Amino acid sequence: MCLRGASAVQRLLDERPAARVRVYTIWEPIQPIDIAAPTSAVLGRLHDARVQQYWDPQHAVSAQMQKDARAPQPVQECCERNGKVWDLAAFYPAGGSWTAQMPTATFFNGPVLDLIDQLESALTGSVSR
Repeated sequence: MCLRGASAVQRLLDERPAARVRVYTIWEPIQPIDIAAPTSAVLGRLHDARVQQYWDPQHAVSAQMQKDARAPQPVQECCERNGKVWDLAAFYPAGGSWTAQMPTATFFNGPVLDLIDQLESALTGSVSR
């Protein structure tokens, strides 16, 4: 599911080459087969220059997102396994900065593949320049 979501995000970026957006993809071991960092083939699903990808074997980002996921942060409807969030997308307005706590997202949900239309709406709303 995550791989198809990554491909769907790449298609969304392909359709909007001028969109001023940055995509941070955090890969983490969730499934029993996730024993190593993603391969080049997996990383290649998101090949846009606006994408930065990271391997987080200790689930540090997930843990922080879980910690910070309280009002006014939207509550995700899914995508938690063994206390770790995964396969979800968070959309933050321009200028947001993650310091001691993550900024409030305008979108925070998943799975990515099922919500690509909502991600597209969030992206469209942010690039009305």
